Amino acid sequence: MKVVDDFLPSFEFEKLQSILMSDTFPWYYNDSLVYRGDKKYGLIHLFYNPRPKLEHTEVSNHFSILNYTLQKLECKKIHRIKANLNPRTLFHDKGGYHIDGTGSTHTSILYMNTNNGWTHIKGYDRVKSVSNRMVIFDSNLKHTGVTCTNEKRRVMINFNYDF
Repeated sequence: MKVVDDFLPSFEFEKLQSILMSDTFPWYYNDSLVYRGDKKYGLIHLFYNPRPKLEHTEVSNHFSILNYTLQKLECKKIHRIKANLNPRTLFHDKGGYHIDGTGSTHTSILYMNTNNGWTHIKGYDRVKSVSNRMVIFDSNLKHTGVTCTNEKRRVMINFNYDF
């Protein structure tokens, strides 16, 4: 696991942050966080989502705002890119431990706002949600997001890819 603060240059991060944190960015209701019936919800935006069974790939109209970040991550193959927006909760709430993939894939999470939520990766300390912080780890590591209690929302982008 690797944690990188100030992952993007300020002007690149602020441009990305202003788009995702705006009141016009399209967020979509997701009736579960980790698995169907988990009785949790959040808002998502799928930037890139291959659908092999349907023989097509969903690509957001906003995909291009990630070009600089993808270059910096040195992505060779994208498996999925999804932004998550978790509303504030009264108490910290874990989404549920899960893995994002198997094999030699990687997960990177870019935090869009600072709040008292975090990501916990089994076997490691928690990674606090700090603006422009990127955490990079193997996709087969169990991890969970934890909601915030001190801001209106916790926003991050989850990248699943090969180097």
